[in-house]
Amino acid sequence: MTSFFRTCLVMLIAALSATGSASAQVVYDNTSGITTNLVYKFSREYGDEVYLVAGNRNVSEFVFQYFGDFNPTNSPDGEATIRFYANDGLDADPGPSTVLRPGSLLWESPTIPLMTGYNIVTLGVPFVEVPDQFTWTVLFSGLSGVDGDAAGLMLSDPPSIGFPLDGGRVGSYWDAWIRNVPGNDDSWALINFGFGPDDPKANFYARVTTVPEPGTWALLGLGAVLIWASKRQRR
Repeated sequence: MTSFFRTCLVMLIAALSATGSASAQVVYDNTSGITTNLVYKFSREYGDEVYLVAGNRNVSEFVFQYFGDFNPTNSPDGEATIRFYANDGLDADPGPSTVLRPGSLLWESPTIPLMTGYNIVTLGVPFVEVPDQFTWTVLFSGLSGVDGDAAGLMLSDPPSIGFPLDGGRVGSYWDAWIRNVPGNDDSWALINFGFGPDDPKANFYARVTTVPEPGTWALLGLGAVLIWASKRQRR
């Protein structure tokens, strides 16, 4: 490999890296209104439907927070799994509105070992493409789910970044999804903790970061290298 092409390769890698980091975008953020004294511990899969601001749709990072209420000596195998779903399932609302359940699985994380106390987890996501709205969930396993041997997501409200919704909401409504029967897509149901001004809102601490699709990075990076190469040849 000539020194010229070796230089081009190094510059292409640098350009791809710079393009990726510069174009990362937070499309949903609900991390500023954390309520540390409210933890809802379920032994079933549950989570929140979120609406993203305009921008990229390839998720590169996902952040959530949980509280571990267990003795690690007695429950050393506590784990969590994060999943992303498209809301393309059956309608969960018997009334005039249409509220589609979580349906197609978009991504499932590796299992995450649980720790006790308050924990913020940052997950790298392999550029998973999501729609403008999707549901993220957690499934805690290896714990019985009773007090003293459970884990739960942290509540946070209101989201600071998200798509504007009816009623002045941003990014998420005041309810969440729970799967009552493992493996049964028709068992997803909405849950809430009340709709009064002082009632907790079923929104969980989370942040979604996206980037352009990898092909866009490659084109931008290659363009930067070609511009540099053409200038070099003219000298």
